[in-house]
Amino acid sequence: MRFRTAVTSTALAFTATIVPAAVGLGAQAFAACPEVGQVYYSISNGEKDWKATNLRSDYLTGPGAITYTKSATSETNASLTGTTTAEAGAIFAKASVSLGVQVGKSWSKTDSWSYRADVPAGQTRRLQQYKEARKFTVKKTTIVAPCNVKTVWTKNVVAPVKNNNFLWKLAR
Repeated sequence: MRFRTAVTSTALAFTATIVPAAVGLGAQAFAACPEVGQVYYSISNGEKDWKATNLRSDYLTGPGAITYTKSATSETNASLTGTTTAEAGAIFAKASVSLGVQVGKSWSKTDSWSYRADVPAGQTRRLQQYKEARKFTVKKTTIVAPCNVKTVWTKNVVAPVKNNNFLWKLAR
């Protein structure tokens, strides 16, 4: 009986000493890494691209010329999906700074458009409007305990530039 009491009291004393130290270690680890839970977006591989708008002519089999004349609203949207509006706003703001040009989720302009292109003999083409855009990769990361970086997702995005640069070309 005396032996069991001595073992029990020693075990209780040992537990009382270890548990507060372990709890204190957790608090120290958190204090050493206050970034736990923070979310970050990084932008890479930015390059100029062209994104098709909603404006296009009918098809023509050449030889011949396509003339597109219309008052219309030209529109295009970024290829970023699966994000909240707030998250998309943060991504486009970060991308605009990183790429040195303002990009956004969507772009539209109402104007009168008039363009002409020659279709080579034997080919069937239409005239398509493209909007200047930027293609880039966005990576979402977060900090997890004890102080590690975890990649949440990586996406390729094509976003329209907030300017009036267009390209009209023959498309299939």
